[in-house]
This record gives sequence, structure tokens and C-alpha cells, in this order.
Amino acid sequence: MKKFISLIAIMFPCYAFAEPSNDTVTSKLNDTFSFELESNPTTGYGWMIKGLPKNVALVGMEYIQSKNCGNNLGCGGVEKFFFKAISLGKGTLELKYGQPFEDLPKNSTYKYISVIK
Repeated sequence: MKKFISLIAIMFPCYAFAEPSNDTVTSKLNDTFSFELESNPTTGYGWMIKGLPKNVALVGMEYIQSKNCGNNLGCGGVEKFFFKAISLGKGTLELKYGQPFEDLPKNSTYKYISVIK
């Protein structure tokens, strides 16, 4: 899977792709990058950004339902996040998966963002 992601990053240099885990995403300054995290908003759950590093700006999000779902409720998919690298440096993006009307979950998912020239 990592070889596939590396191949995509080479073919599309304006995007950096990350697997849905605690990992590092590297992007060039002024480029846009994205990553996906498994999600199921039909159950009221979704990803919330708790901490956004100063070297990136969130430019969009979208939910993509699994192709196997049809019109079934409760079927999940992925949330895709789009960011723009706005300044050089490193930072930590903290995300929480939960329901917005409940207390934030204790566990977080982290993406370590590195913006280079």
C-alpha cells in the first residue's frame, strides 16, 4: 500500500497522501495535500479538528460513502480532508472522532505535518 501511495505522490506532486494512522505528511510550500480517514456520519459520528498547526490551512472536507453501500443507512466510508501548506515548518494536526453533541473522546489521531521548500 505504501508503494502505491508513493507512486501516486510521484505522479501527482501537488498532493501528498497519508494513510489513516498517526503519521507524517510532507508537502511543499503552497501545495495542496489531502488524506482520508474512515468515518460513518450516518451514525452521528464524524471527525473534528481539535488542533490545527499554523503552517497549514484547511481548505475543504468531504464525505465519500463506500461504493458497497447503495442507499443503506449505517454504512460507512471516508472523510477526506484538504489542506494548503502556507508556511515552512512542522506542526501537529490533532483530530477527534466522535459525536459533536457529546464530550470529546479521550483518544486522538495525529498527523505530523512538515512543509518544505
